[in-house]
Amino acid sequence: MTTLETYQTAHPTTRSPREIAAAALDRFSALLIALLEWQERARQRRQLLALSDGALKDFGASRADADGEGSKPFWR
Repeated sequence: MTTLETYQTAHPTTRSPREIAAAALDRFSALLIALLEWQERARQRRQLLALSDGALKDFGASRADADGEGSKPFWR
């Protein structure tokens, strides 16, 4: 008996290959969405830091507010 056969005998699975593939695709999709969200957040923070003090004042933010938000890591 091979190692794989031994493992399969000791750990029977009730999931079909289609279910396993769907679960893997779900995890990959979630990762891709997270990466795209992080990229968008980083882009928005760069734009915020590029605004003039007058533009920040137009929507009630200060340079300190922009610097605080812009200095956060992309994953937060």
